[in-house]
Parts: sequence; structure tokens; C-alpha cells
Amino acid sequence: MNEYDYLAKAKNNMEKEKYHEVISFCDKALKINKDLPDAYSFRGNARFELGEYDTAVDDFSQAIKREPNEAGHYYDRSWAYQNMNRAEDSIVDINKALEIEPKTSLYYFDKGRFEYWSDRYKEAVVDLTKGIELKPTENKYLFRGNCYMELEEFDLALSDFNSSIEINPEFARAYYRRRILYKRLERLEDAEKDFKKVIELYPKYDDAMIELGFVRIQLGKKDAMKYFNQAIKTYSCCDNYYWKIRARQKILAREYYLANLSSGKFAVDDCDENKIFNEKQAKDDIKDLNKAIALNPDDNTLYKMRVERFRYLKEYKNAIEDYNFLIENNVADYFDYTMRAFCRERVGLYKEALEDCEKSVELNDGCADIIIFGTRGLANYKLGNLEKALIDFNQTLELEDNCETYYYRGLLNYKLRKFKQSYRDFRKAIELKADVENKYNEKIPKVIKIFLDSKQNNDTPIGLCQMEIKED
Repeated sequence: MNEYDYLAKAKNNMEKEKYHEVISFCDKALKINKDLPDAYSFRGNARFELGEYDTAVDDFSQAIKREPNEAGHYYDRSWAYQNMNRAEDSIVDINKALEIEPKTSLYYFDKGRFEYWSDRYKEAVVDLTKGIELKPTENKYLFRGNCYMELEEFDLALSDFNSSIEINPEFARAYYRRRILYKRLERLEDAEKDFKKVIELYPKYDDAMIELGFVRIQLGKKDAMKYFNQAIKTYSCCDNYYWKIRARQKILAREYYLANLSSGKFAVDDCDENKIFNEKQAKDDIKDLNKAIALNPDDNTLYKMRVERFRYLKEYKNAIEDYNFLIENNVADYFDYTMRAFCRERVGLYKEALEDCEKSVELNDGCADIIIFGTRGLANYKLGNLEKALIDFNQTLELEDNCETYYYRGLLNYKLRKFKQSYRDFRKAIELKADVENKYNEKIPKVIKIFLDSKQNNDTPIGLCQMEIKED
């Protein structure tokens, strides 16, 4: 076979998308005749399809060297550059293609796309418009609509999306992009219709299901969650479980906002990623997070979300397990040590809690926050390190009026025979929460309780002063 026979086989295999065979036949053709521009072009396109962009550029450059006036070679190389994130080189090449063939609609359209991807929206509009003018019947309006939307020229964007849909009423991407515009314009009912159309055209389009669910939440529709479940059924992945959790938060945030609004209270209709409103939500979130983690057991974000919910439910042992994972994967995050210390103190691991507090402070440039002061104070108190605990309790109360800290400082001061201060601490704790004593196994000492129950209004009862003097 001669070189042209090999080229014919290369072309035939290109049409069948057998790219390795294309490369093999082009190699054989070039071995016979190294000056065949078509062989470089075929081989370059095969390499491009295989994602081998750097060698594709080499082949297109060889083709250009042999046929410098062939616009197609520059066009092909522009796409290879684009995929190598060499945006400026891709623009140079496609401009050269347009210089050779200035009436080619496709070149203007793809140049406009390159500019859009480089955030050069005004330039993209100019080139996309030229492409549309050359072939107004082709469906090239979508990208220009995207550019207009980025430029906040919403009327023009809507017109282009409408034109795209008129040309092809089954163009799902046009409906999808138009619904984004409708959402920005707060035309939620129109956005809802477009989402439904997208799903009608592509019944397995899980992203559209999720977006439709969020729109229905905004509209106050009761069945919004079914779309998130449908998305998970269509494609069970971590992201879809995450969006289901966010949807649950959005629904509860909206209910909270409306309830407060109706009672005349100010509230913000929003929630952060870890906002937890009630026990049922926390438990439902954990179920979804368990499934997401089973699919992607190395995703730290999922563990961070789950551990917040374990803490909310006071499931401290489970929280400790998640913090162990997070710390193992990032030993430099001081806050994970802080929160593991908090959880360890809650389950009676006082020495381990103190070790975590020490590590947190070390990682945080020697700084301690209110959680460290409170946790360290409680751990030291439980271990009998009363003077150390007192220092931390005092630091905590300088930063915040904390009922639990007043209560334990009251217990601590009683043990230190500082009865007057113990009385003041217990009184302050009761002011903050009347039934505070019911929360703790350690009860208010009887002698202090007598004076508290007597409802004396003076700062320190005389009887306690006399007791303290006798102790002294």
C-alpha cells in the first residue's frame, strides 16, 4: 500500500472513532512521505479526541507548516490550545482562520465561545453576532444569551433564549439557561415551567430536578422534597444527598421565618450550611449523610456536617469518632481539637479533653477561645484541679454570661470555702435559667440552697458572711 491508501484507511477509521488505528495508519503514511499535511491533520484530530492535546498541537503545527493557507488547521489547533488553557493562543489561531475564511459562521461562533469562557463577554457578543448574521437559521443564540446575562442585559438575554427555543423547541439547554434568568428576575413560576420542560426532555437530568425542588421551596410548595428524592433515585451520589440536606434546611428556615414574621418578630429567611432547627431534622440529615459517606468515605465536608448534627443531638461518642477521622486527615486544624475536647469532656474523658485543649492552643498560636476556657475549666474541675479550673471559669465569664459556668464556679467556690462568691454564682445561674439545678448531678450545697430559697435580695446574706469568717 502507498501513503494515500494509508490515508484513506485513517479517514475511514476516523469516521468510526477508532482513534488509535487512525494514529497507526497516519504513522505509516508519514513514514513513506513526511510531507503529507492531511496525515498530520488526521493524527492531530485523533490525538485531540484522546485528550493528548500537546502532541495534537505538534501535529497541527506540522500541517500548518505544509499548508499555511488552510484555515482548518488553525481552527483545529485553536481548540487544542483551548483545552490546554492557552486561551490567548487559541484566539490568535482562530483569528488567523477567520483571516483566511472571513465568512465562516462556525469560526465566529467558536471564537465567541472562547471569549465567553475567558469572561470577555462584550467581545464574545460581537463575534457571536457576526456568526448569527452569517447563518441566522442556525441555533447559535444560546451562548450570546449567556453573555448578555453576564452583562446583566436581561431583556436581550431573554430574547436570545427565546430565539434558541423557537428554532429548536426540544433544546433542553436553552430551557435550562432561561430558567436561570427567570430565577434572577424572580419570575419563579416561569422558571418552574422551564425546569419541568427540561425534565420532560431529559427524564434523568438530576440537576434540573434539584433546581426545580429549590424553586418550589421558594414558591412555598409542599411537595418540594420529592424532587430531591427523585434526583437521588436517578443518580445516587454525594452531591445529591448534600442538596437534599440543604433543601430540608431551606424548608425549615422558611417556616421559621414565616412563623416569626406572623408573630411580629424579625427573622432572616436564610440558613448557613450547618444550621439545625430541630431534632428530627438532625436525625434525617444524619441518615442522608451516612449514605453520602458510604458513597464517598474520604469527603471531609460530609464528616464536618455529620459531626455538627451528632453534637446537636448530644451523641458525643459518635461525634468523637468523626473528629478522630477529621483530625487524622488534617492534623493542623485546631478547631477540630477544640470540639473533640468539648465532646470528650461530655463523656467523662477529662484527661483526653485536656490534651486536646493543649493541642488546640498550640496550633492556634497560643490562643484559647471561649470553648477552650469552658471545656478546660470543666475538665480540671472534674479532675480536682480547682485552682486551674477557677482561672478558666473566670476567663469564660469575662467573655460571656454562661449559666453552666456560673453553676460550676459556684460548686468550685463552695469547695474552696468561698461561700459568699459561691452564693453569688448560684444566684446568677438561677437568674439565667430557673431550673438549672435539674441539669446536673451535682446539686447546690444545702447551706447555699437555704439562703437562695429565702429569696433575700441583698448581694450576700449576712449568715454566709459569718460562715466565711468562721472558716477563715
